[in-house]
Formats: sequence, structure tokens, C-alpha cells
Amino acid sequence: MPTPAIPTVDLSPFFTAGDDSGRKRAKDTIAEACTDFGFFQIVNHGVPLDLMNQAMELSKTFFNYSDEVKRKSSSGRDAPLPRRLQQAAGPLTG
Repeated sequence: MPTPAIPTVDLSPFFTAGDDSGRKRAKDTIAEACTDFGFFQIVNHGVPLDLMNQAMELSKTFFNYSDEVKRKSSSGRDAPLPRRLQQAAGPLTG
């Protein structure tokens, strides 16, 4: 059985006037990817590579902090951690 590929969404139709079919295809791909896979990658989005690299480095820095420090960035004291962090941290105790 072949390994499924990460769904890829091409956003270039949103930067091209009159490409309604390409926009619909992108929207359909996003809907299907969210339903079937839970994630997708985006290409031709116009975000500069330097900015993406900076975001990646900042996210690495953030995720290297302890859960206690990351919780300080939470939207509220009782706000749950993202699922990935919950699994790593185990059950939260009050």
C-alpha cells in the first residue's frame, strides 16, 4: 500500500485574476485535507523564505521552554495546552 502524501494546496490562483476554478480547487483541497488528514502544506503563498525561517526558529525556541513557561503564553489561566503538549505533559492537575 503506498504511503499517503501530505496534501498540498497551491494558493497561486488567489494571486491570479479570474482563476475561479483554481481557487475552488484550493478550497476543496483544504476541506478534504482537514477532513481526511487534519493538516496540509501550502505552496505559492507569497511568504518570503526568510520570514518562514525566522518563524521556524522562534517556534523552536518557544517549544524548548518548559511547560510552565509555555503556559504563561496561554490565553488564560485555565486554557488547555494544545493537544501535543497535553500528551507530553500528562494529565493536568490543579
